[in-house]
Amino acid sequence: MKILIVFRKKKEESWDIVRSVKQKLEEKGHNVDLLSREDDLGIDSLSGSMGTLKEAIKRRDKEKNYDVIYTQDWSMAFPLLIPERVFEKKHFCFFHNVQEEGNSRIFQRIVGNMLGGNLLVRKEELKKKFPKSILAFDGINNIFK
Repeated sequence: MKILIVFRKKKEESWDIVRSVKQKLEEKGHNVDLLSREDDLGIDSLSGSMGTLKEAIKRRDKEKNYDVIYTQDWSMAFPLLIPERVFEKKHFCFFHNVQEEGNSRIFQRIVGNMLGGNLLVRKEELKKKFPKSILAFDGINNIFK
């Protein structure tokens, strides 16, 4: 499969997770591309990414015809869901932490509920919050064979 992983930036905790997921997918024989919202597109906020990130992903998908668009956390998934959902069947998202406060908590809840079975979660606590999700401690489970 051809997979595009979309994430925030390389200099944070999630970068280690992104690299690990990429490596595991490549070991299974998949072709994996990375797209960083901040490093590649120069966008540093959710509000700034609403149209720009979605359009960048659509352009890349048109060029490469990805089988999977894999977003790393709710803030990467949100622009693909609101105001109009794109990549419905091939969009998967991975939550690795529980958002406990403020708008992040609300947005995580919205995105998680919208994704349903296309949501992968790293923790039992997240699985309880999003019962339709797939528990995938490693970020891929067996969903991408």
